Amino acid sequence: MDLHTRERAHLSGWTSHLMRALGIRGHHHSTALQIPFALIYLPLTAWLLLTVPVAVPVLGWGGVLLVVLVSAAAWAAQDRPTPPWAPAALCAADLIGLGAAVVALDAKGVMLTTLALLPCLWLAQAYLWRGAAWAVVGTFVLSATASWMDSRTQGFTDWPSPLVLPLVAAAMVSACAIITEHWEVQRHRLRQEQTRLDESLTERTTTTVLLQAMLASLDSAVVAFGTDGEILLSNTPENDLYALTWAGDVGEGDRLVFEEDGVTPLPFALFPSELARRGEVVSEHLMWFGRPSEGQRAVLATSRPMLDAEQHSHGVMVVYHDVTAVVSAMRVKDEFVATVSHELRTPLTSIMGYLELIRGDHEDQTSLLPDETLFYLGVVDRNAEHLLALVSDLLTTAQTTAGAVQISPSQVDLGRLVARSVESTTPRFAAAGVGLEHVAQASPAVHVDARRISQVLDNLLSNALKYTPRGGTVTVSTLVEARACAIVVSDSGIGMSGTDLDHVFEKFHRAQSATSRQIPGIGLGLAITKSIVDAHGGTITMTSTLGEGTTVTVWLPRAEAADEHAHGTVAEHLA
Repeated sequence: MDLHTRERAHLSGWTSHLMRALGIRGHHHSTALQIPFALIYLPLTAWLLLTVPVAVPVLGWGGVLLVVLVSAAAWAAQDRPTPPWAPAALCAADLIGLGAAVVALDAKGVMLTTLALLPCLWLAQAYLWRGAAWAVVGTFVLSATASWMDSRTQGFTDWPSPLVLPLVAAAMVSACAIITEHWEVQRHRLRQEQTRLDESLTERTTTTVLLQAMLASLDSAVVAFGTDGEILLSNTPENDLYALTWAGDVGEGDRLVFEEDGVTPLPFALFPSELARRGEVVSEHLMWFGRPSEGQRAVLATSRPMLDAEQHSHGVMVVYHDVTAVVSAMRVKDEFVATVSHELRTPLTSIMGYLELIRGDHEDQTSLLPDETLFYLGVVDRNAEHLLALVSDLLTTAQTTAGAVQISPSQVDLGRLVARSVESTTPRFAAAGVGLEHVAQASPAVHVDARRISQVLDNLLSNALKYTPRGGTVTVSTLVEARACAIVVSDSGIGMSGTDLDHVFEKFHRAQSATSRQIPGIGLGLAITKSIVDAHGGTITMTSTLGEGTTVTVWLPRAEAADEHAHGTVAEHLA
């Protein structure tokens, strides 16, 4: 393993033992560099001063004392912060002490000059290129002094010798400066990376805490699945709802999860959680958790993929909303509407019956009535009929909500059915000043309930008449395909916006364009129409442009495709 690939998490055993033996604690560079220099310089210089005749011994021993003092100071101060000038002062003291020994030992002191390389490396390591320059100058002065002292006794015969030590020092301190600078850059980058990682960790921790707090505060159940199908997270409501699906007598594939009717078991493969494990999503899927007799809960499940900025999937998030209270309230509302509508229908029918009897007596001249009274009776009759129509719509709506729309399909000539509806409504269009055009063409038999489809046509024509101003036109036509036929009703009326179009088949919804013009209605006609069409296995679509008009298309199965209707909707056959 080379220098570039070797990584260490701690000091080697040899380094640790050596530092302990030298009394070096931690990573104090001053002590780590000074002690080795002192251990070489002091014994060697003392031995030379004691064994070699010295001209000026005081100068040599003064250098030794200086190195001893600075070494002791470095060792004693290793637990304290090092000032910026300390390395330069320590190196200068070492070079002065070394120079004093060289001068005192005369020619014998030349061998000590190589020790100057240690302080030089220290200067380069501490001050980089500035320290390297100081080191080269210091070694040159020291080398020149040693050469001068040597020439006094032997003559100056080798002029390049004063340059050898400075050149060697220059090469070493340059390498040291480069390595140190590279190390400092790497350490700076590591600090930046560490700071970034710390910030990312803090941000992630904050996000995790926030996410956990948000999940804990939600009433809805949330569970996230990874791309491998494993659960990444879930909250307490999810665990509570999940517990409802278990019982002692059911297995993994027979959990207490039921379809929208609350009775039909939902296959395990169609559970939103199982679909999420396969990467599939669901939207507002209504289910029931638990036994019907033991606190069954209505749950609305929706799932969405978890995508990053590059649209890469990281799994699927499933949210379960407990809508038991909402479903129960809707049931109570529908039951109330059905009850009230039924109770209103009986007296209304009686009122209209007696009105008919009064008119019959007048026509038979049994009991003649004044013209003003007849006018009042006409007003009462028209409003009673209008009220009875509203009550009938409410009853039909309650039936469709309960899934009780009853149809009796048979083979019906669609062209004749449309023609009769157009003919019956023509007087109303003429009175309103709206044109009614029927594009007649040969149409095959369809498999429908004639009474219910007539109701659909009446609703569509009534809507077209209400929303088309005087002078406009309504067109009724039919389309024929291989397995289905269509009724198309187009008008040149006020139209509606795209927002209203998205909710047009919802109960009690009225378009903004209708309410702003105070057009009467309660928003049930199209909801009833769609439920009747759905009961036939057909489809109904609407396109509209605000200020230009609306087109409604109703597809119904042909008689010869009646057996296929049991296996799919008209839209599926057309596809």
